[in-house]
Amino acid sequence: MIKTRFAFLCTIVLTFLVIPLYAFTDADGFRSINWGTDISTLSDMRFIRTDPSYGGIKMYSRKNDELKIGGAILESIKYGFWRDKFSSVWIEIKGFTNFSALRNATVERFGPGDKSNSFIERYFWLGEKTGMILKYCKVFKEGFLFMSLKEIKEQQRQYEKDIAEKGAEKGF
Repeated sequence: MIKTRFAFLCTIVLTFLVIPLYAFTDADGFRSINWGTDISTLSDMRFIRTDPSYGGIKMYSRKNDELKIGGAILESIKYGFWRDKFSSVWIEIKGFTNFSALRNATVERFGPGDKSNSFIERYFWLGEKTGMILKYCKVFKEGFLFMSLKEIKEQQRQYEKDIAEKGAEKGF
């Protein structure tokens, strides 16, 4: 009897812990650019810089991009292209009011996400295609929403592993 109650209680608890992770309405990109789109097919992008991560992620902004999501006024939107394929988007905000508005719009669109620490404004979403992090730093009064294509993230991890293996062979 006790084992049955314990199993039932565990099932209920696990259900409420796991549901938020899978209640995520997955994103297939951002603002009509699908994940994996080749940069050469987009005429309205402006090159910003190359982030050296994973052998180089080219960062772009979009001409005439509206720097607003819901009630949040955004500082910037940066589109990341790895090996010329759209792989990530980095959205920056300043101030808790803008963070709160961005969080509300994100939760409305994608569900509640997972907030593992009630003292930190950090949320995670993990869908079939897309991983997302929304975070706010009270000290600097700024935050970000980062979205990335899981498939390319796995390729980037493999790229780092390959580089480490080559370095281990030749570097010692």
